[in-house]
Amino acid sequence: MAGAISHRPYPYLNLLCMGEYMSQSKVATEMLYVQEELSDARLRCDELKNYLAHVMELVERSAYKDHFYAVAGDVIDAMPKTLIALEKALQATALAVNKMDYEELKMSLRPEKVDELERVLENVRLRMPRRTGRLDSFAKE
Repeated sequence: MAGAISHRPYPYLNLLCMGEYMSQSKVATEMLYVQEELSDARLRCDELKNYLAHVMELVERSAYKDHFYAVAGDVIDAMPKTLIALEKALQATALAVNKMDYEELKMSLRPEKVDELERVLENVRLRMPRRTGRLDSFAKE
């Protein structure tokens, strides 16, 4: 009907809110994709650590151990160090992605709910044991 008055006082408000929701949904989907790929990379890194530990064990038990070190000692020494550096880089990236996701989610909640959740998280953190040193299985220092 031409000239009919809408029952909603601001008919474009729904479209505006829908557009905001769609853009938040797209960002959330992109963030989930990044988190999924990062998780996969961290799993692959862990697999590599297990393979490397197995290879190192085989080299150490081998009757040709001296030959392996004579021919490829630099590689045998560099692999664990490189893998540790890769793992640390993935952990730093995961921390950054989680922080970005945390901040984004925090913006979508009521301030009272955020405060309540942060208090609960602080209580959980207090009960967790604190790190006191390096636990890298391949670190030789």
